[in-house]
Amino acid sequence: EALYEPSEWGVAPLRFQGGRLVAVGDGEAPQRRVIAAPFVSMTEGTGVVHVAPAFGADDFEIGKEEGLLFYQPVDLRGEMMGDSPFGGRFVKDADPLLLDDLEQRRLLLRRDTIHHTYPFCWRCDTPLLYYAKPSWYIRTTQVKERLLSGNDEIGWHPEHIKSGRFGDWLAHNIDWALSRERYWGTPLPLWRCGSCEHVECVGSLAELREMATDRRAAKALTDLHRPFVDAIELRCPACSGTMRRLPEVLDAWFDSGAMPYAQWHYPFE
Repeated sequence: EALYEPSEWGVAPLRFQGGRLVAVGDGEAPQRRVIAAPFVSMTEGTGVVHVAPAFGADDFEIGKEEGLLFYQPVDLRGEMMGDSPFGGRFVKDADPLLLDDLEQRRLLLRRDTIHHTYPFCWRCDTPLLYYAKPSWYIRTTQVKERLLSGNDEIGWHPEHIKSGRFGDWLAHNIDWALSRERYWGTPLPLWRCGSCEHVECVGSLAELREMATDRRAAKALTDLHRPFVDAIELRCPACSGTMRRLPEVLDAWFDSGAMPYAQWHYPFE
């Protein structure tokens, strides 16, 4: 029996299916089972850990592999969701209340404080959460063999970087999480239609001006960074609805990688 059942608080579960998250059917019973995972060590702790696919990369991957349920009872402010007694509280403020509740229900074996490393915001010292949420990716794994082949043709100095640090990074390449959620930056060039959900990737300033609903405003735009570019709306080519830019910006490493080409205005010149 679960100590807590988020669905009873109004938090709907999802399920991993084919690597994607889908809605769980009505009446489907939650899973309670033990699975094996390579990231659990028999030399540390009890050798048994709980799995929370919404709050950790390893947990998320094992959730996909095993088709586990996915609960997200915490919102983007770090506050508990639903109509539980802990709803609306920051997760760290809810911790002692959860322990008190378990103790009152005679389900708590022991409570203690353990000193260990934990991530905090470097600006304001707020405790941070590992949090699974949608992002935009470049499927770099699709060209993995080309990357490895290109690396073999490069004369590296020092030579050990070729098959060492850089070569190992290419060999274990994963898809690049490209999007970032920041106020200012190079915009993700994606616009989504508010009517039909069609997404358009704009490839140039000329294309942006051509598709803009207000071409005069698009032509007058001199700073393409966010938030200035967000004012430009496009006409949807699929249904003629209004398209607005998705709010994310690009990873700064994209700017760094594009700079050698962009300085020559490639691929336009």
